[in-house]
Amino acid sequence: MPKHPTAAKRIIHNVSFLTLGRIATAICSFAYIAFAVRALGLAQFGLLILIHSLGIMASTFSRMQSWQTLIRYGNEPYAQRDLPLLGQIIGFCIRLDLLSALAAMSIGIVSVTFYSHIAHWDGWVTTLAYIYALICPFMYTGWSNGVLRLTERFHLVPVSDTVTAIFRTAGTAIGFLFHLKLGFFVLVWAGAVLIDYGLFLYFALSTLRQKIGLKLHWREVLGQWRWQLPGMWSFTRSTSINQTLGAVSGHISTLVVGSLLGSAEAAVFRICRQIADGIVTPAQMLSPVLYPELVKMRDRHDWRGLKRLTWKIFGILCAVSIALLLVAAFFGGRIFSLMLHIHLHGTTYYISIMLVSAVLTLLVVPLEPLLTVMGQIGFLMANRTWITMAYFPVLFVLTAHFSLAGACYATAISSFVMFVTRLWRAMISSLRPHPDPKPVAASPDTSKEAAVEA
Repeated sequence: MPKHPTAAKRIIHNVSFLTLGRIATAICSFAYIAFAVRALGLAQFGLLILIHSLGIMASTFSRMQSWQTLIRYGNEPYAQRDLPLLGQIIGFCIRLDLLSALAAMSIGIVSVTFYSHIAHWDGWVTTLAYIYALICPFMYTGWSNGVLRLTERFHLVPVSDTVTAIFRTAGTAIGFLFHLKLGFFVLVWAGAVLIDYGLFLYFALSTLRQKIGLKLHWREVLGQWRWQLPGMWSFTRSTSINQTLGAVSGHISTLVVGSLLGSAEAAVFRICRQIADGIVTPAQMLSPVLYPELVKMRDRHDWRGLKRLTWKIFGILCAVSIALLLVAAFFGGRIFSLMLHIHLHGTTYYISIMLVSAVLTLLVVPLEPLLTVMGQIGFLMANRTWITMAYFPVLFVLTAHFSLAGACYATAISSFVMFVTRLWRAMISSLRPHPDPKPVAASPDTSKEAAVEA
């Protein structure tokens, strides 16, 4: 008998925890954005947004989705308490994150060098951007996040979100009260990144010790660079390309708008996008919760329950999307003015378009995990690649001709194409499922073969 009702209850329970953290972050964001804009002015705040976008873009570009690899290959060893194999899988994911960190810093420094020249930044702003680029390695909590999701310790995530949001709010309040400049606010943003990284690292290590009874030996972690299970690297590569292209496009679009229209317009575009994303945030929390549940159902070969759960969630999100669009139509501009204490013509229109884009992205949330566990990784990667490659030229042309409205149009068009193509593929895959084989525990012979392949 399918066990998707139990899975549904766990999903709702875990989504509730994640949503609490995002609600706290959203409330604090109203405060710290208002403090920052009033202290710096819209143009200087735009520079802060651009500096942050460069850093997060570099981090996102370099990310290998180690948390998905950990859940994909670690679920069965965790369920069977095969601690040696689980430790090797976690070690593999830690090494992925170390490579990501090195790449992030390199990409960040190169990005600042090029963009500061294109945007004609002065020496001080460029120096701040270089300093912020040094924080790029700490912007990704891949393996530690994967440990919390694998062990269902979702209640620890809102703790980190809340502490980080409170720190950023307190820092910007101090900057506003004492009339501090851009450099101070860059340091506050950097400090928030370090706090978030430190908390996730602490939570992951304590969970491994207390709940699993697994102690990582760092010499073993750093000394087995050639170890992997069959198919592990190809899975990581495909999921990373798909997720990276999706996440990085938002930051690059902000940089494109800033280079074409200026830092103030980039700030408006980013805030409109942030408001739209914030409205759909509770529903977006389904993604990190749904994937582990689908992996468990796949390992039980409960394909019927897996599909029923996915399409049930998809139907609920369709109903929620209608309500969200009504919220944006009536309250979008008011939310913008409350956040920035600035009234700008057209913000309701911009937010409405961006919310359409966010809603379409939201409807993809249950489709991607379904396609992933059904072995459609190659399609996800190819689909994301060609849509992203088409997005940036369209963004450039429409922004140059229609200003901020054009940037919003391009974003909505990209999300629409993504939604239609993935919905079609999910329907086809549901009619003719192709089960992804379960990961096989590495025997000595298998480990040697994997080492040779590496």
